[in-house]
Amino acid sequence: MAKQEKRGRAVRHEGRISPVMGLIVGLLLLAAAGVAVYLFRAPAPTKAASESGPVLATRTGVDELQMAPEQVAELQVGEVKTQRFEQQREAIGIIDLNQDNAVQVFSPYQGRIGQIGVKAGDDVSKGQVLYTVQIPDLAQAASALISASGNLRVANETLRRAQALAEAQSIPQKELQQNQADQQTADAAYRAARKNLELFGLSAQDIEAIESTRKVDTEMPVRSPLSGRVTARAGAPGQLVQPGNNTAPVAVANLQQLWMVASVPESELSVYQKGQNVTVRVSAYPDKSFSGKVSYIGDVADPATHRLTVRADVADPQHLLKAQMLANFVIRVGAPVESPAVPQNALAREGDGSMSAWVTTDGVRFKRRVVQTGLVQNGLVQITQGLNPGERIARDKGLFLSNLYLITTN
Repeated sequence: MAKQEKRGRAVRHEGRISPVMGLIVGLLLLAAAGVAVYLFRAPAPTKAASESGPVLATRTGVDELQMAPEQVAELQVGEVKTQRFEQQREAIGIIDLNQDNAVQVFSPYQGRIGQIGVKAGDDVSKGQVLYTVQIPDLAQAASALISASGNLRVANETLRRAQALAEAQSIPQKELQQNQADQQTADAAYRAARKNLELFGLSAQDIEAIESTRKVDTEMPVRSPLSGRVTARAGAPGQLVQPGNNTAPVAVANLQQLWMVASVPESELSVYQKGQNVTVRVSAYPDKSFSGKVSYIGDVADPATHRLTVRADVADPQHLLKAQMLANFVIRVGAPVESPAVPQNALAREGDGSMSAWVTTDGVRFKRRVVQTGLVQNGLVQITQGLNPGERIARDKGLFLSNLYLITTN
């Protein structure tokens, strides 16, 4: 009897649902009820809502699109026009001093700077004193000239008297010959002394002044070899200078004409020639251009970049350009040409690298056509092959049409 009661309690316990399981079952029933209510109340989807929308363009053939009126209204359809294109190349380079008219004014002799009469930015003329140098060795050279000059005068006078006496047969011929040899020696010493002073940079007038006044000034001037502007001054009074120092005390350049130095691809070398006109623009003066002419084309290409140097002489009478300015150069390499032209937005670069435009005859159907392009000027692209003047094209959104063709079906 006890065993039966125990078995009955076990059966009742197995049939009872645990609290956790009850909670899970309740949540599932609640969620199912919510879905049922939503499905009951939600309206049935319409046919228009189930579709992505009407396709406004269709393919009518290979590389052909037929556009809907609302799409055509967004395109600028127009004719291919003829445009005048300048035969020119553009390059980026720098402005530099004309090295043919720029000089580092070194001292021709060793010494110390005595005075400096100019500063950076001063305009100087040819022959103007830039600075002076105190030269101890100059005193010895000047003394040698004064002595040689006196010896020569004595030798000349002695020879003159000897020649007069020899004509009267008052002296032997041997004495006359000795006087002639003495005069030649004195003349050679005099010429050598003058040459020695010339090595110090003295002019003939300066040497004659030393010879006539017999005064020696050890502070000698260093003059400008050309007219121009002082572009740099590194010297100071008391500074030791000598020929060949790395930094010259003064640098002078003629700024009336500068150099344009640009680097161009070697593949374009055949289009460049000396004498071609150049237009130069710099960011400092965006509304102003400077004119020049090509004066030099490099003889050696850079082995790393395969580019060559093209140089032009650029006039700058107002001294607006500065050396090492970054500049844009337009070089005219030929006579202007008349060619079909289209806006840049009318073209699309295809996956194979070719350029295409979309041509139409009725303004609704458009056909893609591969074109060859050339120069780009004033927002227009030169068409060298593929389009003729008068043909109608989509003048913008060329890339849009190419992409639309890819996603459009027949």
